Amino acid sequence: MTINMKRCLSASILLMLSLEGPLLVAGNPSAAATIRLPSDTQVAPAPARPWKCCDLAPCTRSIPPICHCADEVEQCDAACKDCVPSTAHPSLFVCKDRYVGDPGPICRPWNCCDLAPCTRSIPPICRCLDEVDQCAATCKDCATSTSDTSRHVCQDVFRGWPGPMCTIERSNVGN
Repeated sequence: MTINMKRCLSASILLMLSLEGPLLVAGNPSAAATIRLPSDTQVAPAPARPWKCCDLAPCTRSIPPICHCADEVEQCDAACKDCVPSTAHPSLFVCKDRYVGDPGPICRPWNCCDLAPCTRSIPPICRCLDEVDQCAATCKDCATSTSDTSRHVCQDVFRGWPGPMCTIERSNVGN
């Protein structure tokens, strides 16, 4: 037999086998595969995030990301199942739970801050003395500025790094 005849014979055998498989399945309905549509399955609601907010949330690069909140807090959120004392500061706690999805909003009472006096402790305890038109939604104690009554200052104290500077954010946006 020549090489061309072997190729033709091989192709014919493969064609016969590929046609025979569906015929076998069609002849035996119990062997037929069930096709499920996405609408056929019940999707369980996603579990709640084990923290309300998080400033330091290391996440995997997967889609969806798997995150945990490394913030050191005085008390873990009630949804946290694995709340352990911080290794650096035993008086503070860290939630060791993992969450699949977006880590959620930040906890800082301001979005950005140019003038942030902080203690030298780790983590630092900070305030933001910026005078703004309107305090961030996360600020709990927004006071009128003493130097300009049309401006406001967030009086909240925050345990953690103060976050990005506003002037850098404005220059990136082009303002």
